[in-house]
Amino acid sequence: MSTVQPVRASFGVLRQNRRLLVFPLVTAAALALTTAGVAVPLYLLHGSGPSPSASEAVAMGVSYLALGFVVTCCNAAMICAVHDVLRGEPVRFGASCRRAMRYWRALLIWSLLSTTVLLLVRQLERLPVVGPVLRELFSAGWELATYLALPAMMVDGLGVLEATRRSARLVRETFTRQVFGSLWIALPLVVSVIAGFIAFMIGVESDDARGALAGGLVALLLLMSAVLVGTTVSGIFRTMLYRDSSSAASRQPAH
Repeated sequence: MSTVQPVRASFGVLRQNRRLLVFPLVTAAALALTTAGVAVPLYLLHGSGPSPSASEAVAMGVSYLALGFVVTCCNAAMICAVHDVLRGEPVRFGASCRRAMRYWRALLIWSLLSTTVLLLVRQLERLPVVGPVLRELFSAGWELATYLALPAMMVDGLGVLEATRRSARLVRETFTRQVFGSLWIALPLVVSVIAGFIAFMIGVESDDARGALAGGLVALLLLMSAVLVGTTVSGIFRTMLYRDSSSAASRQPAH
């Protein structure tokens, strides 16, 4: 299968179901509220002393977990909605959120696991010379191995460990499509950044404050639109990739 075909199919799903764009918007709003909720206590704790304390470290860990849990729940709801669309059903925001929250325990465990791995990987930066390289390698490996874990939980109702194992087993069959699919999905974002930069520079070169402001607004709108569409298409692509690879794996004869 061409690496372009599933991405094109994902854009096609979005064109026919534009209500899916609501999920990234809700994710952004929930993330902003959660960030504001954890930023104040972190700021107060940080201002209490020049060096990090045990309470500050715990608060930072809890804040990471809260942010991760919010993003995970929103992504899970979107996967449920995409799964419904691929079965010929309409997008139902409330029903998708309720179905995702039935697995809140698994989502919380998954968020805790992801947060722990993230914090451990960040500690690799402390190693001299090779630290940043190891951090990037471990981060990329974790992302590849767990790319399909959340769809496995939402589509097939698997637990965290089984979903992680299935995602890791499917890496070999989906590696090329994961990498090239992500690049194709990111292409509109790159184009929008370039177009926005050109618009902003034209506004600046006009020697008019209103022109510069208009160019900046155009650049911001292009960037926000590209991020919104790219995030939605990425969720669609992820769900479609899991469904296709899981079905193909189930059709293979047992050895």
